[in-house]
Amino acid sequence: MIWDELKEQPNGQISIVFRRNAEGRTYMAKQFHKIPLQLLKAHYYDVDGTAIVYSLNPAGGILQHDRLLTEIESETGTDAIFTTPGNNKYYRMDDDCAKVWNRLYVHSGGVLEYLPEHNVPFAESTVYQENEFRVEKGAVLFAADMVTAGRVASGEKFDYTRYKSRTRIFIDGELALYDNCSLQPGEENLLRTGLLDGYQTNGSLYVYADAMDPQLKNRVSELSTEKVRLAAGNVRPDLMVIRFLGDGIIEMRDMMQAVWDVCRKSILNKPALRLRKEFSGCSE
Repeated sequence: MIWDELKEQPNGQISIVFRRNAEGRTYMAKQFHKIPLQLLKAHYYDVDGTAIVYSLNPAGGILQHDRLLTEIESETGTDAIFTTPGNNKYYRMDDDCAKVWNRLYVHSGGVLEYLPEHNVPFAESTVYQENEFRVEKGAVLFAADMVTAGRVASGEKFDYTRYKSRTRIFIDGELALYDNCSLQPGEENLLRTGLLDGYQTNGSLYVYADAMDPQLKNRVSELSTEKVRLAAGNVRPDLMVIRFLGDGIIEMRDMMQAVWDVCRKSILNKPALRLRKEFSGCSE
């Protein structure tokens, strides 16, 4: 068994095993979804057989009492991109919270690009997210985790109760990174210097690759602007973390695209793809 058993039973679930066929195309050898999470059929934009898979939430957002689990395993020789078509909305919660578990396992020789859109916590929502990313040496992983201030266009700005996202990355079974983001607007000024520095959206992109160019972090950091500030650094030679701070979600998404493009060209020798997305504008 790749992952430990959860202490709570999820009411929504996605499980995928990516495998490579004889023609070199990556496909979902095993797939399962349970509403309120739903999988779409794999798409292929690249000629190299990279599978692009979208996850949907037919309910439109995540509710109190929701317990959602996503598990993805990428076998040797696979190339897969997993994303969402729009922002992940967390609705108002009266008496409970939402919990989300994201678990990835990438075997040696596999490539997984996990790029969900921003999390948008509505007013009075409480969110707990656990990211557990496991890679073997020789694998490649891109994994994003981004969160906004809420429904800014509707007058909600840091009106949620709590947003907590914990990320652990294991390399060959050993813990290589422990990252904890805990935001409680009612308890502290999130816009203060040293935290969000006046910006409304923040997040991280985690990049793992054996043959990572030592200068890649510098090329990524040079993309920083006044609208979207970012900085990249290596936890170890094969693991880089990129931090983002920005306001508008469109500018943040454009910067993520630019960073992904630089990293993808360096590590995979191919440019980033323009993935089809839809936005409600709730956080603009």
